[in-house]
Amino acid sequence: MRGMPVLAMAESSVPIGIDRKRHHELRGRGHHVWERRVALIVVAAIPILGLIGVFGQRTTISEAGSPRASILVNAPTHVRGGIIFTSEMVITPHRTLKDARLLLGPGWFQGMTYNAVAPQPSTQTADGRWEVFDYGRLRAGTPFTVWISWQVNPTNLGSRAQDVALDDGPIRIATVRRDVTIFP
Repeated sequence: MRGMPVLAMAESSVPIGIDRKRHHELRGRGHHVWERRVALIVVAAIPILGLIGVFGQRTTISEAGSPRASILVNAPTHVRGGIIFTSEMVITPHRTLKDARLLLGPGWFQGMTYNAVAPQPSTQTADGRWEVFDYGRLRAGTPFTVWISWQVNPTNLGSRAQDVALDDGPIRIATVRRDVTIFP
């Protein structure tokens, strides 16, 4: 052993089953480097896409109307769990509404926390699948805006309908059909 060159000694001390060229010098494994790089790029792309807004919070305007009134809903259609957002609903009566009622479908409340509404309705009730906000008399030509604050529950995932309807007493005036998608 004393007379052996250092290199020969290092090569002779390689454990059984280990090929120095393959395991130390990585010969024949050049493609593995690219597989790791692609995997890291995919993992890094998800938060970057979230930062630039691909997964939600941008509002979308949905509207419906009739000769009596129109309703506009300005709220995000893609949100993430834990996010707080505000929806804006604008009722524009073309004729005076005697008993304006804003109705929200169950998709607004499933997996969401309802924080506040401004202005406060005179009454708030449930009618079948709808949550009803009663605002009473609204004059023709004067837009009436309702802001509702929400928080998406962190365990909430999937897609659901978030319909909004406008009634004048028992008469349905307009219905906005929209969907929301919740990301983790």
